[in-house]
Amino acid sequence: MRNLQDIRELFKMVGGVRRFIILTLLRCPFDALYTAIQASFLQLAFEAIYQENQKGLYYACAIFGIGSLLLFLYNGTVWTLYATYVTKWVGAIRRKLFGHISCLSLQQIEAKPSGEWITRLNTDVQAATAILNQPIHLPHAVVSTVNICVSSIILVLINPGMYGLIITFVVPHILISHLFIAKPMTLLSMNVQEATAKNTTAMNAIMTCADTAILYDAQGFLLKRFEESSLELRKENMKIQHRKAIGSGLLPLIGMSGYLVILLIGGRWIATGTITFGELTAAFQYRGGLLKSLMMLINSLINIRTSLAGVRRVNETMGMTLEEQVWKNH
Repeated sequence: MRNLQDIRELFKMVGGVRRFIILTLLRCPFDALYTAIQASFLQLAFEAIYQENQKGLYYACAIFGIGSLLLFLYNGTVWTLYATYVTKWVGAIRRKLFGHISCLSLQQIEAKPSGEWITRLNTDVQAATAILNQPIHLPHAVVSTVNICVSSIILVLINPGMYGLIITFVVPHILISHLFIAKPMTLLSMNVQEATAKNTTAMNAIMTCADTAILYDAQGFLLKRFEESSLELRKENMKIQHRKAIGSGLLPLIGMSGYLVILLIGGRWIATGTITFGELTAAFQYRGGLLKSLMMLINSLINIRTSLAGVRRVNETMGMTLEEQVWKNH
């Protein structure tokens, strides 16, 4: 709930939430329709080959070609509109944040080191806006959710038993990704942002205090502090990379295990006449679309949790009391 509240607060500050919802809804059908087109093509093509129906094969190829062309033209149009919207949205955040900081009192500005303000104006904004303007984030989470639902419904209609087998191997995906990868990401990212602020402060001190450091022979002290902050930043970043490496190693293994089990059981079903080879091929395609969307959803949630660190720090900066409000209260 807190994550949604943070995102809602950011949109409330910038605006444009209605347009974001409309553009995201327009983008939602793409993955589901593309998976359905691919599955239908494979099913019709293999059945036509099995029946030695050349016209049926031409028909399947024509449907696939025309459907893919129209679908990608639609998707490109939507993403063009979305890119324009996000560019303006990011610019609005930067203007509002800079305007808010420039209206803070001198006491508030001096209470934090210069590197902290540089980080809030740059790194924090980049992390916060990544939730919309970087790949595999909030829009992709919505799109993948729609595809998961549509593919699941179609798989149940094709063969409920096969859907049960697929879900059996999908559950470990979700548990491992949520408990060991996605859940700790926000806290780890907050640590990275704080370490970045310290590193920026140390680097700024080397640049701005060079004359004074030479005068008092303090170059070694400044360089040592910069080295320590750099090592701390690397350490915090490596914690995130370790979590992602766990997912990159374990999740594909689980997916391949499920593929082999379904292939063996599906072969028996074909032998008994329960399903045709074309239906099994289509089911595999829907399974592939489901797993691809599931992986996209998991990676999107991980990236969203990473970006939430920036979102919270931007909201925190915008929540600082302005000098005008301080005078009014007095």
